[in-house]
Amino acid sequence: MVAERITTMEKHSRSIVWIDLENSPHVPFFIPIILQLEQAGCTTFITARDFAQTRELIEQAGLNARFVGGEYGSATLWKALGLTTRALRLAWIAKGRNINLAIGHGSRGLLLAARMLRIPTLTLYDYEGASVSLFNKWSTYVMTPEAIPPATLYTLGLSAERHLTYPGLKEDMYVCDFTSNDSILSELNIDPSKILVTIRPPSRTAHYRSEASFRLFEEMMRMLKTKNNVQVVITPRDKSQKEELQQRFSNETNIIIPPHAVNGLNLLYHSDLVISGGGTMNREAAALGVPCITIFKGQIGAVDRDLIDKRKMIEVTKAEEVLPYLFKRTAALHPASTKTRETIVNTILRLASQ
Repeated sequence: MVAERITTMEKHSRSIVWIDLENSPHVPFFIPIILQLEQAGCTTFITARDFAQTRELIEQAGLNARFVGGEYGSATLWKALGLTTRALRLAWIAKGRNINLAIGHGSRGLLLAARMLRIPTLTLYDYEGASVSLFNKWSTYVMTPEAIPPATLYTLGLSAERHLTYPGLKEDMYVCDFTSNDSILSELNIDPSKILVTIRPPSRTAHYRSEASFRLFEEMMRMLKTKNNVQVVITPRDKSQKEELQQRFSNETNIIIPPHAVNGLNLLYHSDLVISGGGTMNREAAALGVPCITIFKGQIGAVDRDLIDKRKMIEVTKAEEVLPYLFKRTAALHPASTKTRETIVNTILRLASQ
């Protein structure tokens, strides 16, 4: 067994894998990947974008990452300029490092930089409703959850020979390691006797944003702030949204906006209900077995549709539809499979050693 492990490490000891953390959810997703790659003998080179809570989460995790680029706002021109500048800077610092494989979860900056340097790329994404044509056209390989029908991706320009899949949710990558503790309650001054609702507002900067999602979010907040038996924790997506929400709700006694990045899984585990305008947090809740409601009104992705069909996620159109789900629940850990992690890590090791 020891000899087998040494052989494996020798096999990957010359492999250098570049990982780019472009947004907050990428940090917990890639941490177990980085650890397992390094245990297998790979060298990892990590870059990151100083966007949303990415820097805080990286510092909390003790990762050695080089920050390139920041927030660009929602205007198309500024986003395009920011992306181009970041890609050029990434290419400059990655040049000459003899990288075998560049990996990102929907990182356009990494993809463009790797193309300039002719480095093979693996792009992962789990929402086909995003602008994925660039990834499908230029990535050496694209990896998606099995829940997304291949035919859908092929109509979006992804060729079958470059398409790889993994089982489960991307959130299963790290939820399988989760252990709970009560520290989040005192950290945020949460009253455990009240119904805890955690809310993630819709994104203002995503190109697939929906005004209908924001209208529903506003309806939710008007209703929830009047409930004396409910405490609401809002987790803003970025600095500007955080400042806006703080100004609006600073005088509401039952609304909490964390002053810093918190342990998201621990917050969700202790929540009685999770409401999100789309994205990672609802799927994390579903993976933990916590009731979750989506208020996203854009194109529902195949992964979320599958969760809705399985009743692991609830879709609503009006604020009052949330009322039946406002109750105290008994928190319990749901066993999570490690199959997602094993599939993704083994695929990366295989591609990096080619």
